[in-house]
Amino acid sequence: MKFKFSVRSLLALATGVTLTQSAILAPMSQFNPTITSVVASPKTSPKLVKPNSNMILPAAGSRTKQGANVERAKEAMFRDGDYAKAKQYLDLALKTDPNEPLTYAMSTLYPFSAGDFEQVKVYGDKTTKAAEQLMKINPLRGNLYQGVGLAILGAYEMKKPSGGALGALGKLQMVFEYMDKAKKLDPNNPELNLIKGYMDLLLAVNVPFADTNQAIEQLKNAQPRYLALRGLYIGHRDLKEYDKANNAIDAARKIAPQNPELTYYKAQLLGIRGREQRNDNDLRESIKLFESAYQKRNGLLLSTIAQILSERCQAKSSLAQISSDACYGFEAQLKQDNPNLVIGLTILPVLN
Repeated sequence: MKFKFSVRSLLALATGVTLTQSAILAPMSQFNPTITSVVASPKTSPKLVKPNSNMILPAAGSRTKQGANVERAKEAMFRDGDYAKAKQYLDLALKTDPNEPLTYAMSTLYPFSAGDFEQVKVYGDKTTKAAEQLMKINPLRGNLYQGVGLAILGAYEMKKPSGGALGALGKLQMVFEYMDKAKKLDPNNPELNLIKGYMDLLLAVNVPFADTNQAIEQLKNAQPRYLALRGLYIGHRDLKEYDKANNAIDAARKIAPQNPELTYYKAQLLGIRGREQRNDNDLRESIKLFESAYQKRNGLLLSTIAQILSERCQAKSSLAQISSDACYGFEAQLKQDNPNLVIGLTILPVLN
C-alpha cells in the first residue's frame, strides 16, 4: 500500500497510534499534539499484580494471570477514562510484562503529551523489540505491533528538534507493510481492526480521497466495543451522520457509563448539531453534559479538559447568539496555571 504523504498526513499517521491509545480524536482543526508538563504523582498506588500465564484480564476472585496490569491499564484508560490510574497500572506493567509490546505502546502517550520525545523514542524502540520477540509465538500481533512501534518512531522523527517529514517517511511506509502482513494472517482479528480502524480515520481526515467508510467497516469488527464504538462515533460525526454518531456514542456510554470522555463526546455531538441546526434544546443539554464531564476531570488529560471548556463556551455563545472568539486559548491558560501537570488540574478555572 503506497500513499503520497503530505506533511500534515505524515504527522497525523506518525502520532496516530499514540492517539489510538488515548482515543482522543477531536476534530483535526482543533488538534494540538504538544502538551508541555509531566504526570502528577498519584496519592495511592494499585497493588502490584505478578505475572502468571495468559494475556487476559481475570474475573473477580480468579487467579491473577500474566498481562493483568496491561489489561487493567486498558480498562482504566479506555473504559473508565481515568488516565491517572492507567499510568499507575502501566508503570507496574513495565515490571511485570516486559515482553508485551502494548505495555510500551500505551506508555508512549504520557511522554508524548509531556513533550518528552526522547522517551517516546525509548518506548518506540521497546515496542518494536517486544514485537519482534512476539513473532515467534504470535506472528499476527508481532507484525501488528512492529507497525505500531514504527509509527511511534515516526512520531519521534517528526517531533524531535532536528526532525521532519523526510525522516518519518521510510518508517511510515513500513507501518503499512506490517499492517498488511497482519491482515493477511487474520483480516477479522479484533485488535488489528481496532488499531487499523483508528489509523484509517486519521487518513480519511488528512489524505485526499481516503475513505472514512473503510475505517467504519474496520471498527465494526473491533474490540473492546466501548473503544470501537468511540471510533464509530468519530467516523459518523465527521461524515455529519449525526443520528448514527448519536447511536454509537449512546451505545458506548451504556457499556461505560462512568467514563467522562464519553460524556464529553455526547456533549460535543449535541453542541455541533445544536449550532448547525439552531436547536437551543441541544445546546442546553450539551452545556449540562460538558459540565458533568468537567466535574469528573481529575483523571482526564489536561488537553481534554481544555477541549471541554472550549466547546462548552462555544455552546453557551451559540445559545446566547454572541461571538465565540473568547472560547479559545484554554489549553495555554491551563498549562500556565498548572505547570507540572499533564493529567487533571490543581488550579481550577471558574465556570461562568
